[in-house]
Amino acid sequence: MDNMSLISSFFILACLCVHDVWGAIGTSQINCEVGLTYNLGSVEEEYEGDVEIITNISPSDELRLEAYIFESGVTFLELIHSPGDTTATVRTTKPLDADGVLKESGGTLYYSVTCTNSRVRNPRTLDLVDINDNAPVFENKEYNNIVSETIQVGSDVLKVKAVDADVTPQYSTVYYSIQPPVPAEFELRGDGTIRLLSRLNYNIANQYTFTVEAKDIDDQKDTATITIKVEDFDNLNPYFDHGLYQASFPENQEGQISAVAPNAIKAQDGDTGINEPVVYSITAVDPNEVLSNFNIDPNSGVISVTTALDREEIETITIQIQAAQQDDSTKTGNAVVFLAVEDENDNPPEFDQSEYTAVIPENSPNNMVVLQAKVTDLDQGGFVGTLHVIPDTVPFSISPDGSIRVKSSAELDRETTSSFTFQIEAKDSPASNFSALATVNVTLSDENDNTPVFGKSKYEGKVFINQTVGMLVAEVEATDLDEGPNGQVSYFIDFGNDEGYFAIDENTGEIELIQAINLPDNEILQFPLYVRAKDGGTVSRSSSVLVDIKAPGESSPQFFEKVYQGKVEEEQEAGAEIVKVNFFSLDPLVPVTLTVETEADKFSIDQPSRTLITKAKLDYETQKNYTVQLSITDGTNRSTALVHVEVLDINDNSPEFAPIPSSIEIPEDAEIGDNVTSILATDADAGLNAEVRYSLEGSAGMFSVNPDTGLITVAAALDRETQSKYNFRVVAQDQGRPVLSAEASLVITITDVNDNAPIFSKQQYETIVWENATIGTDVIGVNATDKDEGLNAVVSYHISKQEPPSPPAAFTIDTATGSISLAEKLDYSQAKRYMLEVEGRDGGSPSLTGSAVVIVWVQDVNDKAPEFSQDLYDVAVYENIAPGSALVSLEVTDEDEGGFSNGHFLLTSDIFSINGQGVVHLQSHASLDRETRDNYIIQVVAIDQPVDGLSSTAQINITVLDVNDNNPQFIDLENPQMIPEDQTGEVYHIQVSDADIEENGMVTLTTYSYNELFTISMEGTLTVTGNLDRETQDVYELVIVATDHGEPPRNNVTTVTIIVTDVNDNDPIFTEELYSARVLAKDVKKGDVVLTVSATDLDAGNNSLISYRFSSEPALLDLHPDTGVITWTRDLTDLTEDMELELTVIAEDHGIPPRNSTAKVLIEIRAASLTDDLAFENSTYHFSVKENEPVETEVGVVKAITGSQLVQVTYKLTSHSDLFSVDESGTIRTLQSLDKEEQEWYFIKVEATDSRTPPSTAVTTVVLQVEDVNEPPVFDSEKYEAEVFSIAPFRFPVVTVKATDPDVGDTEELQYSLEESSSLLAVESSSGQVYVMDLTGMGGKVITAQVKATDKHGLFATAELQVTVKNSGSDDVVVIALNQPVHTVQEKIRETQNSLEKVLGWSVNVLSMRVESGNEMRSLLRETTTKTYVSFIATDEDGTIISAKEVNEKLRSEQESVKVELENVFGPGLEVEQELEGGSGSSQESNEAVVVALAVLLALSIVGLIVLVVVSVIKFKKMKDTEGSDKESFNIGKRHMSEVFTNEVVFTETQEDQGSYKGSRKTSEVSEKGITAVAAF
Repeated sequence: MDNMSLISSFFILACLCVHDVWGAIGTSQINCEVGLTYNLGSVEEEYEGDVEIITNISPSDELRLEAYIFESGVTFLELIHSPGDTTATVRTTKPLDADGVLKESGGTLYYSVTCTNSRVRNPRTLDLVDINDNAPVFENKEYNNIVSETIQVGSDVLKVKAVDADVTPQYSTVYYSIQPPVPAEFELRGDGTIRLLSRLNYNIANQYTFTVEAKDIDDQKDTATITIKVEDFDNLNPYFDHGLYQASFPENQEGQISAVAPNAIKAQDGDTGINEPVVYSITAVDPNEVLSNFNIDPNSGVISVTTALDREEIETITIQIQAAQQDDSTKTGNAVVFLAVEDENDNPPEFDQSEYTAVIPENSPNNMVVLQAKVTDLDQGGFVGTLHVIPDTVPFSISPDGSIRVKSSAELDRETTSSFTFQIEAKDSPASNFSALATVNVTLSDENDNTPVFGKSKYEGKVFINQTVGMLVAEVEATDLDEGPNGQVSYFIDFGNDEGYFAIDENTGEIELIQAINLPDNEILQFPLYVRAKDGGTVSRSSSVLVDIKAPGESSPQFFEKVYQGKVEEEQEAGAEIVKVNFFSLDPLVPVTLTVETEADKFSIDQPSRTLITKAKLDYETQKNYTVQLSITDGTNRSTALVHVEVLDINDNSPEFAPIPSSIEIPEDAEIGDNVTSILATDADAGLNAEVRYSLEGSAGMFSVNPDTGLITVAAALDRETQSKYNFRVVAQDQGRPVLSAEASLVITITDVNDNAPIFSKQQYETIVWENATIGTDVIGVNATDKDEGLNAVVSYHISKQEPPSPPAAFTIDTATGSISLAEKLDYSQAKRYMLEVEGRDGGSPSLTGSAVVIVWVQDVNDKAPEFSQDLYDVAVYENIAPGSALVSLEVTDEDEGGFSNGHFLLTSDIFSINGQGVVHLQSHASLDRETRDNYIIQVVAIDQPVDGLSSTAQINITVLDVNDNNPQFIDLENPQMIPEDQTGEVYHIQVSDADIEENGMVTLTTYSYNELFTISMEGTLTVTGNLDRETQDVYELVIVATDHGEPPRNNVTTVTIIVTDVNDNDPIFTEELYSARVLAKDVKKGDVVLTVSATDLDAGNNSLISYRFSSEPALLDLHPDTGVITWTRDLTDLTEDMELELTVIAEDHGIPPRNSTAKVLIEIRAASLTDDLAFENSTYHFSVKENEPVETEVGVVKAITGSQLVQVTYKLTSHSDLFSVDESGTIRTLQSLDKEEQEWYFIKVEATDSRTPPSTAVTTVVLQVEDVNEPPVFDSEKYEAEVFSIAPFRFPVVTVKATDPDVGDTEELQYSLEESSSLLAVESSSGQVYVMDLTGMGGKVITAQVKATDKHGLFATAELQVTVKNSGSDDVVVIALNQPVHTVQEKIRETQNSLEKVLGWSVNVLSMRVESGNEMRSLLRETTTKTYVSFIATDEDGTIISAKEVNEKLRSEQESVKVELENVFGPGLEVEQELEGGSGSSQESNEAVVVALAVLLALSIVGLIVLVVVSVIKFKKMKDTEGSDKESFNIGKRHMSEVFTNEVVFTETQEDQGSYKGSRKTSEVSEKGITAVAAF
């Protein structure tokens, strides 16, 4: 075959096969005779574009796009085909969505290209590849539940559910988690179930609120809020807020004790949610003799002192109080109150001396201790109070320890105060009338702390021209406040007397002239002498002073100059300085006088500064120069001088404006530079102070002024319409310093010029006019404004043009108002739109014009009613559809203009609503519940106009489909159940119901507690399989779980209380084996009690009631049948000989049949006096001692009497001498610590021997009971190790931990728990069974935990738990099916396991038993069956897991042996089936098929590439040809159908089946899986 032939063959093969493998865009053929079916391949959702190009169309063929199988397909498509064309195109009208309406078809687009002429269909299918474009959505945003705090660990609390709208399981699978903070008490499982991990405690937390998250594989998520409220249960005793309270009260007082620490006494019910009232009482007081002194209020718990106490007799009291629950006095709580008796202050404080004396130096420092006083007080604690100094103004203070200290050293000045006398006071605290006083005398001793002080800071002396030697020049004096030598002063001249003119007397301080001084004329000689004064102290102190001695010569004052020059500014205030005049004189030794002799009214001279100053303001403008004559004299001699004063000008006059017009007018078209007006201002000053400059302020730059001339001109273009008037200021400013100015206001008015055309409010107006409007109808009003004024602003209106034109014009306008009205009748068919050009003309000259356009739309009149595409819509939706979800889309058409675009819908319903697009929704606040209502029929009205619209009606029939949203409910559950302790077999039938239907309503019952004693069948039959013992445990709380068969299943949990009733299976037990008594015959009277026998019975009710009788009736004694009291039947005064009565007493219960036991009674009767012989006071002593007490603990005292004080008695033990001892006083003590758990009762024989000859002896029995002391439990092992498979299911048993309680009878009351709650493992609280919670992902790891056993008193022990998790998977699990009920298999699971191990030779580990297999669980169609599926994993002797494949092979090879062994367990007729995972068929055949498929695909790929190029060219050409027709026929063939939305679950095939999807196969599978078809409309 040549190459062309080969290519042709491949091309033909490709043409035959391409319709099966070609992509979503391609070419297909149509056959209007028999029809052709094509699968167009697959494409991702959201695709838009061409779906297929159809060829082979005959010119006579008429095509139409129709629904095929599912109505929803055609809602996404349109057919582009013109009659006569040989090709057509199917393309999308909106993005393809696999998750919306196409979800009902499993994500496949179905449609048909139908030949309308032959009614032959050409079906098409297109597979949509789902993309993850939807996030999970919770069914509810909030979930709430209320659970009891007694709910069992591992119970399901509630279940959340989120739905992902994506189609494929890969994207729709939801993963749940709890967002932090995660409560330790709960876990969220993969199916949305919230499960309890650890016990709840209402008192710790009564509500849990947390957030759960649901996300898909791409982390798209939603959240919901969980609120779980905990309900309290009455299981706790009352408790006090504190175990120890402390308080105090004053001695000698009665009344309530109010101040109790840390808080007031308060107890409350441990069950805070129930909070039953409590009753308070006092149980003991230590010391006991003051018990009657106190009382407690039973309601408030307030303790009162009823009898006052004396602190000197008792200081502290301990009171034990109790709070009992009001409704159950056996539930109590205890606390201790420690009371302290407060001392009363009844003794005054006392100082150790009544008067204290001390001498201290006057310069003593602060805080120096002067003396210490001691204070005592006979009250408790000695002196507690404050010490004070009286008065507190003295410079001393007193410390709390009695130390008197210097408080203010500065005040200790002997020279001021030589001694201090004050009192000190001691006062009790708190303040009372008790105080004490003492006197303190402190004397200050002198210190040389004062320096001699001169009377003056400076001394002066003078020596005149008439000096004489020996004259007194000056005298100094200094004083010293010290006393004695410290206060004696001597004087010395230190320096300044270099010439030796002076001398000083060291005692008086007088300074004399001892040498004449030569005095020159007009000079003053100065002699500064420094004199020192020194005291006579050991360390002397001194001070110095200046003595200034001046010696003037002959005096003659004179000016330095004859003429002085000065200047001064005008207008200065009086005192302005002009010039200083200098002169020579001997002033101040020879005083001189300065005088102003001329112009004295204007000027004066300041004597100290010798400065000429003004006496008044000077004015430059009045007088500019002055000449002033001055003189100086010392009274004898005189001199004169002149001062020339020049007055300086200052700027003290402002400019002044000439008159200015009040207003000036100029036209708005004035040119820039045109003159406006001229202004003038003058200044009275001279020079620069009189020179004026002009400026403008506030003219906004519109005007300017010449600064020199004052001419104002136009500076900018004027516009009256912008601003018609200008108010601004003209400023005239001189050039002086400071500058002075004047302002004048100028108003310029701008007159109007017609320079503005009218302007319309809009450039284009639009309006609508009904075509049936009458002539004269107002259409619209236009408005134009003109910014000018007067006639220039008056506007008139005119229509200048009309388009389209009409003779005559269709519209007219009012020239004055601008109102446009209808001038002619309108015709919508002739013109739908008019355009009018309107002019506005002003009244100016020349006139200016403005224009605008008016668009008038002619409105059609509504006369066609809208139409629904269907009269009846059938819709099926699931009841769990989310609020706000769309149900159905209604399509409405209207033949009027605009169609139904302005229409709206009316739907009256509280549950459903419809939007403007016709989509019916479930209202956001509403929800559907099939159990309440399963069908809705609603009416929808379509109205085409908001007002006066036409309408039509359609009916929607909504069917609500069932969803598994109801938990099973227990019916008439009788609780509690009373079961005799000896009963086995079926005891009760539990009935359940489920409001859902079909599989969702089928319920199976299981229990997970006390499986060793009870089982429950799937139908609810409760069976006792173990041995019950009421005396061991009388109440069982069975957790019953009811689970429905929905997907996912829902459950309900309840607790059935099993009360085990008593059966008479216990004998009465006497308290003693032997009862004995010894009596004196003469003392026996009829009716006297000899002794009492007593027995107890562990049974209950009548079974525990006991009657007493003698085995044979004695003549002397009577036994009360109810009380066990033995009495005499007659007097024995006539008895002459000793006798002994030995009897047997029988205790018999009231059970049926009755049970009994016996005891011995021994009575010794003495005829003679007992006091003549040795005898114990009691024949039997009853003592008790606590276990674990130390050696030498006293048990009790026995005493034997002899009748004579001269006879001595000794004691010894004749039994249990290794455990006890007895001394000469009869006191019995322990020799070792006792343990109640080893032995509770001891019967000790004590023998007494007297000192007579021969000695007498007596024997008594001591009955000793060892009382229990709570001891912590003890685990059987310190460490528990176990192995478990990672695939082990929930509650799979791992290991049982066991602890015992050394306390008698308490082992059964131990509670087991994990120290830290875990999501991996949990422990059954009563049995210690450790079981699996969830071991997902833990394969190959070791789990370590601490398990705890706690007794009823709170003591606990811990043990280590180590669980090795063996890695295992579903491929390791082997499943066999047995035709036996699950409860039967459950009872015989151990035998089943042994039988399988015997045949297989491996260890068999059973994982679970269930009524469904793994495959059946995925089916929606189930049958009730007695078949039980047993899942197990096999391991070899090393613990290695044997693969399921190998185990299955061995099961098949040993099939007969397996059946024989299991028939030994279950009996004949047993059927055993193997459940094999995966598909069937040989591997070799599959491999061959894969090779063939790959070869075909390779060939088709090559051919396909060639065809793709050819088709693309054809398509491109065809698209060019049909481009025009596409645009023209955009609305042709409009679909009259609806879109149906549903939340129906679509089941997809397993991953192995994907990719080989066929339309027919898909249809059949959908039918098999129970998919409800949704009708198309």
